[in-house]
Amino acid sequence: MNKIAIITDSSCNLNSKLKSEFGVDYIVPMHFILDGKMYDASGDWELMSAKEYYDNMRNGKILKSSLIKQAEYEEAFKKFLDQGYDILSISCTSALSASVKESYKAKDALKDLYPNQKIQCVDSANCTFSLAMILKEAGKMRDAGKPMEEIIDWIDENKLYFNEVGTVDKLTYLRLAGRVSASAAFFGGMLGVKPIVVYDMEGHNVAVQKVKGRKKSLETVADYIKKYAITGIYNTIYIAHADCLEDAQLLAQMIQERFTQKLEFVFDYIESGVGSSVGPGTLILGFYGNKAIRMLNE
Repeated sequence: MNKIAIITDSSCNLNSKLKSEFGVDYIVPMHFILDGKMYDASGDWELMSAKEYYDNMRNGKILKSSLIKQAEYEEAFKKFLDQGYDILSISCTSALSASVKESYKAKDALKDLYPNQKIQCVDSANCTFSLAMILKEAGKMRDAGKPMEEIIDWIDENKLYFNEVGTVDKLTYLRLAGRVSASAAFFGGMLGVKPIVVYDMEGHNVAVQKVKGRKKSLETVADYIKKYAITGIYNTIYIAHADCLEDAQLLAQMIQERFTQKLEFVFDYIESGVGSSVGPGTLILGFYGNKAIRMLNE
């Protein structure tokens, strides 16, 4: 049986340290564009610091994200196929990015060239840290000697239990990304409206509640974690923030106050692909929880 290389995209929000800890072999970078120049996205922010990235947005710069092309997946896959590995590619939800479709094309282009190796591509129905949590479990199963088919079956059966809940500080960036109308962003901004956002069953981001004020939005996110998180096996809450670490730490405190057991919290910046759509001040929490949270918009 060939060794398995686990490959993903940069929307997983993993820096190099966590990538290694989670058992991910390679992260294919998405891209962001600023002033006509394209940069590779990275959880380590080598080409532009996260602070600089979000300050550019605060200063009125328009940043756009760009998906991964088929050729980039082919190059990544071949790095490991040429070493005799099988490929398990686990990508950002197709509801938010077309990159996973490009991975399917890469698989089809390469499979006949490597007839003795497997290439499998999975739509995770997740993004950011909830995708990272799935990768971590896949890495554990791979390292325990589980066959690829068993890992994929596990992902398909369990991916809807890995979830996120978040809130944005300003609707401006959602408007620029085409997620809300100009009028909704204008009046929502005037009224201090903060949407509470979760995944639906397909992995779309949907607003399930609107509250007024930053403090209320943080309290509401903490309430969602309390209501829907399943603790015991998974006691870590991953908090990705768009250059608002103090608010992220305050939110962690609010969450811990709602639980009797001790929780662990991991903090990092929201990666650039998602960050360009949601803007500075956004908070996105990845957690393991009741998949009923995905049905709130039905």
